[in-house]
Amino acid sequence: MTSERPAWWRRNDEIRAEMGLPAYEPARLADGTYLHALVDELEAEHDCEIRVVSDDASYPSRWTIRVDGEDCASVRRRRDENRNNVYRITADAFRAAVADALT
Repeated sequence: MTSERPAWWRRNDEIRAEMGLPAYEPARLADGTYLHALVDELEAEHDCEIRVVSDDASYPSRWTIRVDGEDCASVRRRRDENRNNVYRITADAFRAAVADALT
């Protein structure tokens, strides 16, 4: 995702600021990569389905990366100071896990 955010996002930021609510960031990885952007990129590149799922989403929690329905890696999730999800894996490690699952 580029640093330029869509109009709806900027408007929501204004509303959150008016109400004193914390900033929102989509789920991201340890290196700051947005999870949804990386998943979209990898699904298009490899023609596969990628999901990040948990059987117990309580906090803290362990999540599973699934490629075409098969578990390929496990990752822990934390929340940042604004309660946004951060998965403790880098984009490079995520890419490698997906590539390994597809070979």
